[in-house]
Amino acid sequence: MSLMKKEELLEETRHLLIKAGFYCSEVCRIRPSSFDFVARKDNMLLIVKVLNNIDAMNEDVARELISISRFLDGVPVVVGKRSCSSMLEDDVVYFRYGVPIMTYATLENYLQGIPPFVSAAPGGFYVNIDGEMLRRIRKERGYSVGHLARVVGVSRRAIRMYEEGERASIEVAERMAELMGPDFIKPINLWEEIWKEELSIKREIHHEMLKIVEKMGAFIFPTQRSPFHAISEMLDERLIVGVNERRIEEKARLIANISKVVERDSVIFMEKFGRKNIEGVPVIKKEELKRIRDMEKLIELILERK
Repeated sequence: MSLMKKEELLEETRHLLIKAGFYCSEVCRIRPSSFDFVARKDNMLLIVKVLNNIDAMNEDVARELISISRFLDGVPVVVGKRSCSSMLEDDVVYFRYGVPIMTYATLENYLQGIPPFVSAAPGGFYVNIDGEMLRRIRKERGYSVGHLARVVGVSRRAIRMYEEGERASIEVAERMAELMGPDFIKPINLWEEIWKEELSIKREIHHEMLKIVEKMGAFIFPTQRSPFHAISEMLDERLIVGVNERRIEEKARLIANISKVVERDSVIFMEKFGRKNIEGVPVIKKEELKRIRDMEKLIELILERK
């Protein structure tokens, strides 16, 4: 696996998810793209990107990846092999700008029901602490905060922070586990992790047709590195949106495929186009869009042309 090229790692990752029962989209070959494919199994939706070197992911890509995942009720996962300085370790979750990153083997274990417990951060490796559980076990054993701090070799303040849910270094967690058992150590919940930090969303809408839809009352989240131009929330519906697609057949096929996996409707707004549907994706022309004044009417037209 360590000698595998990116394209091979991408195909192996997709095959791994299919074998685990996921319905996977086609690989997005249109570049640039913030993700490579999407995968769903029941209520679990993964937005997947594969990199040989995880340092190749910059902050803009990470923000878009997280934003798309949040809007689609999914979780971003980057599968990688190394950073510029070292190979990634198995059963450890790394983070770049809030995006969880793991090795192929870590993902394989996760899909088999073996969640990772260790995360990498500046300064070393850490584990998540169930603070209430730690406090309950400490009291059941009759240990004071001071006693536990002395035995473990940390300050009283550190123990109180752990009991409030602060992460602990893996060395400290191991010393506490030797004394009280490991039940207070929590596995990493990828969904919780991507909602931990505030995310400032840049919403610079350049396309005239997206501005028209926004004026109707829709929320528009434009994308810069995806096979579609935006995700829109119209009333209670979230849709994948394309605008003035140059490679229309290829883009529509990919948008339709992604829409099926994420279980969201899609639409393409075009300046001029002779058809009302392409590859199963409704097409609405600019002149039609300008005549619509009601959001309900727009949604009705989209559903009518599916």
